[in-house]
Amino acid sequence: MLTMQPPTLRTVLAAAVPVGVVVSATVVWQSTSAAFTASTDNAGNSWQSGTVVLTDSDSGAALFTTTDDGALKPGSTRSRCIQVDYTGDLDADIQLYVTTPPPPPPPGPVVKSLDPYLLMTVERGADITDGSTLAADCTGFTPSTVLFTDTTRTMAQLKTHGDYDSGLRVGTTPVSQDTHLTFKIAYLVEDDNAAQDAESKATFVWEAHNS
Repeated sequence: MLTMQPPTLRTVLAAAVPVGVVVSATVVWQSTSAAFTASTDNAGNSWQSGTVVLTDSDSGAALFTTTDDGALKPGSTRSRCIQVDYTGDLDADIQLYVTTPPPPPPPGPVVKSLDPYLLMTVERGADITDGSTLAADCTGFTPSTVLFTDTTRTMAQLKTHGDYDSGLRVGTTPVSQDTHLTFKIAYLVEDDNAAQDAESKATFVWEAHNS
């Protein structure tokens, strides 16, 4: 009677070698067949944002001060000019508005407002050339557009234009880079006895938003 002998280690190894060779060859063939490649690129991309830049000619000094103008009376009047330079490289819409500086912290004196009795006029003048500077005393100012004036329009009414959205637009078209704008601001004290011992304070603000 014949009996089946279990395969010896040598027999198993002998059978495994051809299988290993086949698997190895398959891996090598697949690796070789995956070596075809191609690429393309688009180099040198970059981005730069534009600018909105405003400066003015006041050199940190107010146009009107009690020291310069003294105690006002009915009929007191004065005009002052300022230059506003737009140097941003994005065209922009510029608005002028007027705010009241915050009062000093208490305790402080209660001051009556002169705003209802201070008649105001705001004019835009002709733009000037690069390198020129408009004098604060308005020498060389050339009137162009009246932005705010009337015989009964006061500082109180001017301050209703108290932010960019409600401001006075300085032109009908956006302002371009290197535009040098000029403005003339004037006041006149009304002939009203209620204007005695009163005070007005204001900040004129020009603000630009790119168009």
